[in-house]
Amino acid sequence: MMAAPGLPGGTEAGVALQASEGVRLEGPRRVTVRDLPPAAIAATSQARDVVLPRRVVARAAAEADAGAPPANVLDASFSLEPASPPSPSSAGFEGLDNNDNGTVSGFIVTPPDPQLAVGPGHVFEMVNIIGRIYTRTGGAMQTFTLESFFGVPAGYLDTDPKVIYDATSARWFASYVSLVDNGGSNNDQGRLHIAVSQTNDPTGSWNLYDVIYAKVFPDYAGIGLTSDKFTVSSNVFDIDGPPQPVTPGCSAGGYCGEQTIVFEKADLLAGASTPAVCGPSANLGACFLPASGPPFNAGRFTVRPAHSLSPVNDQYLATFDLSTVNQLTLIRVTGTPDGGDLAEASATNLPIITQNAPPASTTAGGGSIDSGDSRLLEAIWREGHLWSSASAACVPAGDSVARSCAHLLEVDTATNTITQDIMFGGIGEYFSWPAIRTDGSGDLYVSVTHTSPAIFAEARASGRLASDPPNTMSGSVLLRAGDVLHTSGRWGDYLGAAVDPNWPDCVWLVGEYAKDTPFSSTWDWGTFIVAISYSGGCDGDNDGWSDGAETTIGTNAALACGLDANPADFNSDQAFTGFDLSAVAVAIGSSVPPAAARKDIAPEPPDGSITGADLSAIAARIGLACVP
Repeated sequence: MMAAPGLPGGTEAGVALQASEGVRLEGPRRVTVRDLPPAAIAATSQARDVVLPRRVVARAAAEADAGAPPANVLDASFSLEPASPPSPSSAGFEGLDNNDNGTVSGFIVTPPDPQLAVGPGHVFEMVNIIGRIYTRTGGAMQTFTLESFFGVPAGYLDTDPKVIYDATSARWFASYVSLVDNGGSNNDQGRLHIAVSQTNDPTGSWNLYDVIYAKVFPDYAGIGLTSDKFTVSSNVFDIDGPPQPVTPGCSAGGYCGEQTIVFEKADLLAGASTPAVCGPSANLGACFLPASGPPFNAGRFTVRPAHSLSPVNDQYLATFDLSTVNQLTLIRVTGTPDGGDLAEASATNLPIITQNAPPASTTAGGGSIDSGDSRLLEAIWREGHLWSSASAACVPAGDSVARSCAHLLEVDTATNTITQDIMFGGIGEYFSWPAIRTDGSGDLYVSVTHTSPAIFAEARASGRLASDPPNTMSGSVLLRAGDVLHTSGRWGDYLGAAVDPNWPDCVWLVGEYAKDTPFSSTWDWGTFIVAISYSGGCDGDNDGWSDGAETTIGTNAALACGLDANPADFNSDQAFTGFDLSAVAVAIGSSVPPAAARKDIAPEPPDGSITGADLSAIAARIGLACVP
C-alpha cells in the first residue's frame, strides 16, 4: 500500500512519547513464530478480494511538462550490445503467491509488496498479508498471517511489510502498518508495528513494539540500519483521506507529511521496555525528526532510510525533491537517541536525470500492469556509496514512445556527488519496481519486473560489476516467465533483495510475475526467489562450498566418494577422518593443477593452491561420510 517530509511538535531530547501528543509507543510484547497457530485453510469460494489503495501527494507542476528523458542504458539482453548478466546459483524456487494469500488468510490481495531477508540458516519472505520461512534450499518451514505475527488488532487493515537481516547483530528486523477507520476522524487509529528477533533464528521469539497514532497512519514505511541505529520513515496521511492524489497539508483526506523515527539499536536488541525517551535518560531511545518545527515534514515525501551493508554510524537517507523533477536529496543523520545528540546533520540536493512517473507496462494479451509512480523505492549504503532505485518514465534510444524504466542512482557520500545516474530501459520493453543490493565486492544486483506486448509480466535480474565503466549495465537474465494475463491494475508496490550473510558475494532476489492461481482468474500473481552472483559466490546446493569453488575444483556434495570426493577422502574409506586432514596439511603451499586427479583438496577460495583457509574449511567436515 502506498500513499505519498515526526511526531506532532517533534521530539526534543529528554521528552517521553506521550499519548497526549496523539502518538504513543508501546511494548515490548513477545511472539514465538514456531508457536503461532496453524493458518486456517479457506475454500476458494470463500476468499474476499481486496485492492490496497495507493496514496500519493501532488508533486511539482514541472513533472507534467518535463516529459520522459532518454534512457542512457539499454538492456543488452534485448539489443545488439554484449550481455553478461549475473548468474542464478540454482533453479530458484517458487515463493508466496495469490493462492497462498487466499488459502491462508481468506483474502485475495493486490499488490503483494514482496520482501525478502536471508539469514545463516533461513530465508524469510513477506507479502501482503502473509509470511513464510524457508530453509535455504526452498523448503517451506512455516506459513502464517502477518496479522498474527505482528499482533495486529482485529478489524484493522494491514499492509506494507518490510524485513531485513542484520549480519552485524545477527538479528532480524521487520515493520508493518495497520489502520482502522471507525467512522468519524476522532475514532480512527493507525499503527506502525516493529519486530526484532531475539536470536538469528526467525522461527524463535521476537520482541514487538507498536507506534500508535490517533486519526492518521504511517503509510509506505521503509526501514534502515546502521551500526547503532534502526530507522523507520513513513508518509503520514489522514485516515479519512481518499486513495487518490491529494494536496500537501494535513487536512481531512490530506497528506500530513513525512515522519522519520530513529531508535537506539542496542535498546531494541536488548528488548528494552517503554516508555521511550529521546535523550540520555532513555530506557528505550527513540527520536523523531525533525526535532523541532511543524508536526510533520510536508516538504518531503517517501524518504528511504538506507540499509547499511558495512559498518557505519551515520544514517543516510534519500528522497526525491518535491519541488522539482531533477533532484535527489541526500540526508545524513548523526548522533544517537540515547546520547541526546541525534540530529539531521545535512540535507544536500543533487542534480539527476529527470524523474517522472512511468507509464503503465504493456503486456501480452492486450493487458498492462501498474509501473508505480515517481517516488523513491529504496536505498542501500556500503563503503561510502549509496545506491537508490525507482521506476521512471524514459524513451529508449531508437524508440519513440515513453516506457517504464529502472532509475538507478549512485552517490559518493564522502563528496556528496552523483557518481552514476542510470536510466535502464529497452526498445519496446518495460522495466519497473527495481529492488537493489550490492555484494561484498561492490557489484550491483537488481530485481525488476519486465513486460512487453509479446510477453506476460515476468521476473528478471540485472546488475553491473563494480569494475564496469560508469553508467553501464550488464544486461538481464530471466528468473521466472509470466504465465497469464494479469488485469487487477495493481503491481508492486516494491520487490526485495538481500545479501547472503554466509556468502558475501551472493545476493538473493525476490521477483513478481503473472502466475496462474486458482483463487483468481484476473489477479494472478506469484513470487520467485533465487540466489545470484557474478562470481560464483553463492552456494547453490547448500553443501558448504561456493559455486565458484565447485566449478573450479569440482567438489560437490552430491558426488559419490572418489577423485571428486567432498569431503576429500584420500584413503577411500567412505569418510573424512584425521588421516585425510593430515594428508591435506602436509601439502600446504602446494599448487593444485586444474586436473581431475586431486582437484578437490583446495576448496575455498578457488585460488589454485592449498592454504590455511583450505585446511580450515576441510577440518570443519571431519567425521562426515561421503555421499553415496
